[in-house]
Parts: sequence; structure tokens; C-alpha cells
Amino acid sequence: MTHDHLHTHRPLKTARHKWKAKSPNIVSLHVQMALKEAMEKENIAVTDFDDLLWIMAQESGGVVGVRNGSSTARGLFQLLMAQYPLNPNGEKSFGNAVEECQGGIHYIYGRYHSSQKAKAFWEKHHWY
Repeated sequence: MTHDHLHTHRPLKTARHKWKAKSPNIVSLHVQMALKEAMEKENIAVTDFDDLLWIMAQESGGVVGVRNGSSTARGLFQLLMAQYPLNPNGEKSFGNAVEECQGGIHYIYGRYHSSQKAKAFWEKHHWY
């Protein structure tokens, strides 16, 4: 006995859009220099610059003091309110590119222990 398959199936969903990394080239030279200064202050190897710049480009596009409209995230590395104290002057550091970079460095090395691990996590999850 054969049965005809009479109902229709839902069409397969296609991905809305594929995520694409932002180029670190979108970050202004001024902000790149601030990152280098912060790295020097925090004794971070110059070899970590590219990874830190890449993370910054994804998080804020290199815009100093930028606020996330749907969370408490702020700054170049989009620190959440609970992480504001990682900035040298807490919330008062927002607007100062070097201090925002220092806060991001404190977060990244505190949580991931390296810029490479933080970038790898970001690439996998699209957040860090």
C-alpha cells in the first residue's frame, strides 16, 4: 500500500546575511596611536597591536566614547558598566582614547590572557 505525501513542507530558511569582519583600516590614525600609547603604558608587546586593533574595529569601529544603543557597552572596546572600573578613571575615562584602550587591554588580558585568544573567541562568537 502506498500513501501519497499530500502536505507541503515549509521552505528552507536562508541566512539573513553572512557576518563579515570590519577592516582595521576604518580606525583613524589618531586612535591607532592612542592604542600604541596604551599598550606601552600597560607593557603589552607590540606584536599584539594587530589583534587589539582588529577587536577594536569590530567593537566600535574606532569611535571614541561610542555608546551601544541596546546595552551599557561604551567606548573603543565596548566595556559593559560592570567593567567601567577597568578604565584608569572609571566612567570618566570615556572620551579619552588612551584610557579607553587601557580599559580594553585590562579586560582582554584579564579575561582571555592574550589578544590572540580574545580575537579567536570574537571570530567564533561575534562578541567577547
